[in-house]
Amino acid sequence: METKNIKRQFNSDVDIYDSGRRYFIPCFDDYYETGVNILSLIKNDYESILDLGAGTGLLTKYLYEKFPTAQFTLVDVAEKMLDIAKVRFRGKNNFTYNVADYSAELPSGDFDLIASALSIHHLDEDEKRLLYSLIYDKLPKGGCFLNLDQFNASSDIINETFNKYWYDYIIHSGITKEEIDRWTSRKALDKESTVRDTISMLKEIGFDQSECVYQYLKFGVIVAVK
Repeated sequence: METKNIKRQFNSDVDIYDSGRRYFIPCFDDYYETGVNILSLIKNDYESILDLGAGTGLLTKYLYEKFPTAQFTLVDVAEKMLDIAKVRFRGKNNFTYNVADYSAELPSGDFDLIASALSIHHLDEDEKRLLYSLIYDKLPKGGCFLNLDQFNASSDIINETFNKYWYDYIIHSGITKEEIDRWTSRKALDKESTVRDTISMLKEIGFDQSECVYQYLKFGVIVAVK
């Protein structure tokens, strides 16, 4: 992972990151809620949850609302993003925060749910494969992996169309040119895979039960059960 670039970019955007999420994600509510709701139908008593690339804790917020008694570990390379998460969950004693590059090593401890949102697409293909393998090894039998991310379409023409739709949506969303420029800088760090290739990779590693449970243009939600 381009740790230094990602850390610098996201630390510099911390002041506007949360407020701009709905401007950049046209399917915001469905995107964050669907996967979490699916997880609750698979199992309703997750004891320990790891959020990779947790940022300000946005995905964790949805997970906490559904599984409030779980122990949460939030990992991110950008310490200023995690500072926002600490404020979000202030006063709660079931939260731990790690400033670290999760692509190289996962935190110690046991987790029956590992989740990530809009983060893994910063890794190249080899790094993704290694991470998925680390996640698989970390989970117990029946443990779950939830990945909300950006994905390329399998067709170049459709992918280009998705990008045009997305860019047009953002430009007309009402955000400032400065915010668009910051988003463009973050976008330059993206290394998106397709949903098809991601599912194939997960199954090769051992996640036989892997499905895309939600997709809206480039935004997809994958759930995998060990």
